[in-house]
Amino acid sequence: MEQSLAASDPRWVLAVRTAEALEGAALPPERRRSLIRMGKVFGLTEFDANLIIAVVQDQARRGHRPAICPRMGEPQLRMIPAPSRQSIFGKTPVQRWVTISLALVVLSAAELVALWLLFRA
Repeated sequence: MEQSLAASDPRWVLAVRTAEALEGAALPPERRRSLIRMGKVFGLTEFDANLIIAVVQDQARRGHRPAICPRMGEPQLRMIPAPSRQSIFGKTPVQRWVTISLALVVLSAAELVALWLLFRA
């Protein structure tokens, strides 16, 4: 038997949020857009976020209460690729270098301000 998705798994979180946003088996367009944006923040592609929404809606259309739709659709949710863990420094080498450079500039500026405050008297 396969393990359940972790409560912190982005696919699971988006599925639960989708179930909470359902009105019967329908999902208002603005809520759908909001859920897709949330999925992107979690590192999911727009396509995968839409798949997760579709899985939950399908369970609702089959007559399941929204609260249990994510659990009933879990086998399908597991088939959607989990987002890769992103570095806080960015996905690409250029993004990493830009982030590191900006951090160094900010730290250097903070140090200069501290030295100025210390020696201005």
